[in-house]
Amino acid sequence: MYVRSIRATALSLGLMLAACSAQTPQEKQADQIEDAADAEADSIQAAARNEAAGMESQAAELIKQAGPDGSFEARRLKVRADALKKEADLIEDQAEARARAIRDEGKAKASALRAQ
Repeated sequence: MYVRSIRATALSLGLMLAACSAQTPQEKQADQIEDAADAEADSIQAAARNEAAGMESQAAELIKQAGPDGSFEARRLKVRADALKKEADLIEDQAEARARAIRDEGKAKASALRAQ
């Protein structure tokens, strides 16, 4: 009798776990919304990183061209290099803000869907 009780308990626990892990259509759709938002945000950030890396590379080349010379031309090249570095930072900051907004929007839509 004790073994039957254990089996019945184990079976009911198994059924409860299966019921808890089964997703409703709304939960599946909410997960898909969040996944899509994450993918879009990751894509935006990757594109910004690539663009910023190119600008950083251009800046490094300008600094190399300027050399240690203190001429006006060298100083202008260094100013351009600094401007490129700052622009690269801004591009990454903007991408981070856009990615955060997209992720937040995805979470909000998913949360609203789950609340139905």
